[in-house]
Amino acid sequence: MRQAYETFAVEESAPKSAFHAKLTGYVFLTCVVAASGGILFGYDGGVTGGIIVMEPFAREFFPKTVGIPDTNFYCKYDDKLLRTFASIMHFTGALAAFPAGYFTAKYGRTRSMTIAGIAFLIGCVWQVAAKKHVALLLVGRVFWGVGVGFADQSVTIYNAEMAPPQWRGLLHILFQLATVTGILFAQLVNIGTFGIRPWGWRLSLGLAAIPGSILLLGGTFLPDSPNSLIERGQFERGREVLERIRGTQEVEEEYSIILAAQEAEKRSGSPWVALFSREYRAQLVLAIAMPFFQMATGINAVVFFSPQLFGGIGSFGEGAKGGLIASAVIGTVQVVATLVGVVIIDRIDRRAVLIQASIQGCLAEVALAGLLASSASASDSSTQMSHGASVAAIVLVCIFISSLGWGWGPLGWLVPSEIQPLNTRSAGQSITTFVQLTGGATVGQTFLTMLCSMKYGVFLLFGLWHMLAGLFVYFLLPETRGIPLEQVSDHVRAHPIWRYVCYKDGRVPANARLDATQLVDRDATWSADA
Repeated sequence: MRQAYETFAVEESAPKSAFHAKLTGYVFLTCVVAASGGILFGYDGGVTGGIIVMEPFAREFFPKTVGIPDTNFYCKYDDKLLRTFASIMHFTGALAAFPAGYFTAKYGRTRSMTIAGIAFLIGCVWQVAAKKHVALLLVGRVFWGVGVGFADQSVTIYNAEMAPPQWRGLLHILFQLATVTGILFAQLVNIGTFGIRPWGWRLSLGLAAIPGSILLLGGTFLPDSPNSLIERGQFERGREVLERIRGTQEVEEEYSIILAAQEAEKRSGSPWVALFSREYRAQLVLAIAMPFFQMATGINAVVFFSPQLFGGIGSFGEGAKGGLIASAVIGTVQVVATLVGVVIIDRIDRRAVLIQASIQGCLAEVALAGLLASSASASDSSTQMSHGASVAAIVLVCIFISSLGWGWGPLGWLVPSEIQPLNTRSAGQSITTFVQLTGGATVGQTFLTMLCSMKYGVFLLFGLWHMLAGLFVYFLLPETRGIPLEQVSDHVRAHPIWRYVCYKDGRVPANARLDATQLVDRDATWSADA
């Protein structure tokens, strides 16, 4: 039976069960170990803001921030050198994303994971051994940036390729769960090391070697993905791994789809030339827009600088220790929200989750800005907020952070990894990683200055970006849940808007790999005749 869709026709595909894909213990363990790359990224985000408020660390490397009252939280940490410390890892990671993309495509996903683990361990040594000269700290941060660039590039692709279609969201969200777990772990470590003077901050930084070692071991001993092996001409090995991770020898259909994608890669030539061609414009725009909106909503600002914010707001007592406790509370909420995401990610459409998260985040940040504007600390930065207002502030931040935990946090990574065909997957992920890390670096470099100059207005800005993100999803993001990975790119281009961007006169080629049932079920704008 054939089904017509306006100007093109597709064969009705076999049901998804034809892939015979099982969620085997082997593939689950593989993705868990690989997701330790998220812990690397998360641990840095959690540990950075915490050690900055530790007096021995600040006195040795950033003495200009010592002695300023904690209640002056809008401007206390607006220090140029401190902003460089907070952002240099992300800038380096953004630059590393492009060579990481080439390396990941040419030599495999697991070798990139190995490089990430090694770079992170070297960075730990430099930072723990640093004394007096902030340059030693920055060198260590540069190595961490290389590690994050390679890990973000390889792990997200690896998880997407190893997962069965119906479980791809669940296994991919392990990366985000690992990230927020790393953040919370670092925040709890900072609370524990806060009273260890004068070397507690060294312990906080040194414990980052644990996730670095896990990723190094995983990259050394885990098999590469079937897609990567076939992409590099190792066809027999690729099929062996595919049979092992699917728990069955009946993998012919999925294997054929991967082979077809590999043949398409050969015909397309350079992935970078292809990605900037008309046919791939939807993939290019989404690879940029998804991580951009993820960062623009303010997630890194709250994660990085929550000890600074709440040390002044005083939700859990005045001073640095109260700020560290508040940051751990926020981190706990983020982990719980991400666990909610684990439950819903393959049960509820991506678009619905992102739109809900955008509305929730927008309302929470606008309310937070209003609360700060009406409080004493907004008009007089040397005055502590009332206890009731400070508790309300942290509740609003938790509402905001929970929307990111199940929404833009995981899906800002998952969707870009799904939409690329095999031939542009590494190049597309390089762009996504570059935008994400550049956004994180921009936040690290500018947020403290924006907070000092705009005060509560900075949260109104984040709320505005939340609203724009929701509108972008509503009009321009196709649904990808449950669609086989090597068919997603054609579904994206067949979107009612993107088809006119990617194809002349909006005519989708008849040979596009489209699942007819997915089109009928997911988008009422398609018309079908049996």
